[in-house]
Amino acid sequence: MIALDGWQVPGYETKIKCSFKLAGEDLSGYGSLTLSSDNGVKPAVLSVTTKIPFKDKAELAKLISKAKELDEHGARIIRTVNCDVAESFKVRKTKFDGEMSATEDEEVKSWVVSFNLLEVMSKSEREQLQLDGEASNNTTPQSSDGHNSLQQQFENVEGP
Repeated sequence: MIALDGWQVPGYETKIKCSFKLAGEDLSGYGSLTLSSDNGVKPAVLSVTTKIPFKDKAELAKLISKAKELDEHGARIIRTVNCDVAESFKVRKTKFDGEMSATEDEEVKSWVVSFNLLEVMSKSEREQLQLDGEASNNTTPQSSDGHNSLQQQFENVEGP
């Protein structure tokens, strides 16, 4: 079971997979060393697959319209997600991402619907923004008007 902004995603036999990438780069070159860099934790992706009966066509249409919905700035709507696996991964805010598909399954008279939800404002992202804010608060701004300052010094010099 999965809910988006309190609205339960329709269907049965719902399967949810949550994953994220621990980004890194191999630094060993051509040798057999195991040196690698840690490049952070990338946002989690919830992959959802569910079956929606043909008789619930309106529910499928509602899910599709939620996936296509945009805010006043033309960006996809960020939604609060509620499900056990998302809670375990500490995923709270998501938006629809990538491909959404619905395939007919005549044997069970249902559509097999699949879609992805991309994590937005992850814990790692919030921590990085906080670090960036602290770093900018701890720096001293340098003169950005060096040319005018230099020009003024030349004008103030007396001589031929």
